[in-house]
Amino acid sequence: MGNKLGRLSNADAKYTKSTGLYPKCEWDDKTVKKLIGKKKIAPRYPGTEEAAPDRDECPICFLWYPGGLNRSKCCRKPICTECFLQFKKPTSLKPIQCPFCNACNYAVKYTGQMTKEEREAMEQEEQRVIEARIRMREHELEAQDAREREVAEERAKRALEGPSEEEIREQERLATLER
Repeated sequence: MGNKLGRLSNADAKYTKSTGLYPKCEWDDKTVKKLIGKKKIAPRYPGTEEAAPDRDECPICFLWYPGGLNRSKCCRKPICTECFLQFKKPTSLKPIQCPFCNACNYAVKYTGQMTKEEREAMEQEEQRVIEARIRMREHELEAQDAREREVAEERAKRALEGPSEEEIREQERLATLER
């Protein structure tokens, strides 16, 4: 029969237990160890608050991890194993949505550390998103300014014309009611 978990390297074997990032994990250690051994999920490396060129940041807990993170199958966003195990419950029967792009049937894969090219592509994509948000905000501000100018012009026009017949009748009606 042999040891089915023999695929774990000595280095990775010590990273199958919880790091303590979260007080409780519903997954049992044996199942997690199997998933790590089969390279379905990343080892539970301890995260640090210091960024380094050879580390990846989890956008959920904002800690930096060596050895690579899990990647969402839908949008390829990174997530550490501790956060993934909190998000994806072991007994959940209904599919869950990706916390990043809201795609259905959220799942991850572990492919090891990102290559230099993958890091550059991700940074470029993040920069494009930032620039698109800036353009959208500028467009919204321009549209708001145009609406405010239209309202100001309409008010100025009404002030020059004086009250309309309808406004005069309404004022007269209110005056008679007050008497």
